[in-house]
Parts: sequence; C-alpha cells; structure tokens
Amino acid sequence: MKKPIPDPPCIRNTSHYYLINPDLNPADALTHTLELMSGIKTTLDEYICANAGEPGVPMLVNTVHQVQMVQALTSFVLQRDEQAP
Repeated sequence: MKKPIPDPPCIRNTSHYYLINPDLNPADALTHTLELMSGIKTTLDEYICANAGEPGVPMLVNTVHQVQMVQALTSFVLQRDEQAP
C-alpha cells in the first residue's frame, strides 16, 4: 500500500553552536586550544583506565597520542611566537 503523503525531505542543521570572536588574538586562540585538548586528554585517560581491556580501547589510546601531538605542536608555535622579535 502506498503512503498517501511522502516523508518530508531531511533538512540538515548547518547552524554552528560556537561563535569565535573575530578579534581573538591568535596566541590566545592557541592557548585556548591547549586547554581544550587537555580536557579531551583527561576525559580519554579516565575512560581508558575505567575500561582497560575492552574492545576499542587501543583506538582511544591512539587518539590520546594524537592529542598529545597537537598539544606539542601548539606549544611549539606559542613559544616560537613569544621568542619572535
């Protein structure tokens, strides 16, 4: 039996939940990035410790390594900017 009325088209939500101040200093943005990445790493560490041996945990450990690399690169850029004349 056919539906008398077809399903409505799926509309994607393209709104952003966060707005970034266009006047934000790049160094401040990088500092904030470091803080966000620290929160992600802490959350992952807690989850990994609580679920050791579970399937998928090694993939999360890889994610922690990726976060640490982003932190190292961001710190490097910030230190380099501070040393620039």
